Amino acid sequence: MELEDNYEDIIKKAERGLNKKISSNNLSEVAKYLNLNFKSLRNIKEGKYKPEKFDYGKVYDGLKIKKIFSSFMDGEVNSYIVIDEDNNCVIIDTAQAPEKIIDFVKKEDLHLEWFLKTHEHQDHVEGEWDIWEELGTNNLDFEDLESEPVLNFEKRKIRVFRTPGHSEESLTYQIGKFLFVGDLIFAGSLGGGNYSYKKLLESAKMILSLDEGLFIFPGHGPATTVKEEKENNAFIV
Repeated sequence: MELEDNYEDIIKKAERGLNKKISSNNLSEVAKYLNLNFKSLRNIKEGKYKPEKFDYGKVYDGLKIKKIFSSFMDGEVNSYIVIDEDNNCVIIDTAQAPEKIIDFVKKEDLHLEWFLKTHEHQDHVEGEWDIWEELGTNNLDFEDLESEPVLNFEKRKIRVFRTPGHSEESLTYQIGKFLFVGDLIFAGSLGGGNYSYKKLLESAKMILSLDEGLFIFPGHGPATTVKEEKENNAFIV
């Protein structure tokens, strides 16, 4: 799977975030001026970085993931269903594909415990009412969120992180070894700093300070890991 962002996308995001323009074609000058990681930026420009492919057929400590996606602009938007050993599940985002999600949950006879949103942008929440009406579930209301709660998912916990930057309300969820980051972190890149570029960088660095063995599931593009992004993300210097 191709990266969500190419070299040009990364430069544009950094320019917008810093309110700067770079005219140089010298990679070292570009990286320094925009405070980007030179080595990572070069590897992405040369097509040398691709995260290790995640095995969606594998069970990780009793949990498995179903990825559901739909076309969005020039790429795809992702939704994820986390399933435990007793067929309980959590849905993260809608990927504008509520019918695919509902059909899968019903076909696999899953019991939905939580429907969680990483942020309120349309490509991540379109069809949320269809899911609630068809499947019935708990949900986390951004407006009522006063702290970083820990949610119960049968015998497991869901850790909730506030990660503003792409949007004011952006959240990241940790379930076992899995991190669901929405549009905070992409493989090799970050989401746009629509709300605050400064907070985007702070949130990304906070998530990447967690255990290196954790898997990262972005709202767009391929899955990656904390370790891979610490070593290869163009925004991490």
